[in-house]
Amino acid sequence: MVVSEAPEVRLAVAREVGLACRIVTSLGATSADRRLDMGVAVDGLVLDLDADRRVVSDFLCRLVDRGFHGPRILLSSGFRPEASATFLTACDTHFALGRPWRAGELRSLLERVLGVSHLAQSASSP
Repeated sequence: MVVSEAPEVRLAVAREVGLACRIVTSLGATSADRRLDMGVAVDGLVLDLDADRRVVSDFLCRLVDRGFHGPRILLSSGFRPEASATFLTACDTHFALGRPWRAGELRSLLERVLGVSHLAQSASSP
């Protein structure tokens, strides 16, 4: 699931990984909450941190309350590459990626955190 109020972020994610996996988009945390409440199953989240930080922080807390254990890829124009690289190895569920990212960088990260075979299965699913 891609959680972002910014259409350019949702489009960039779709361009990068849209052929490799099924993408569910939401127009921010409130929309993502509604989708999850309706039972939409997702394996991971790509979350734009450049929105209202408090809303995003509250959403991340609600994910814990829901028992969501999938990876969360946090996007931000404020991440420096060296900080993002350190964050990648510091946790098993949260990963950082600076905006804009280099071509192929998001797909590579998704392949690593979800598994290459998982992406291939998602691409073949309707």
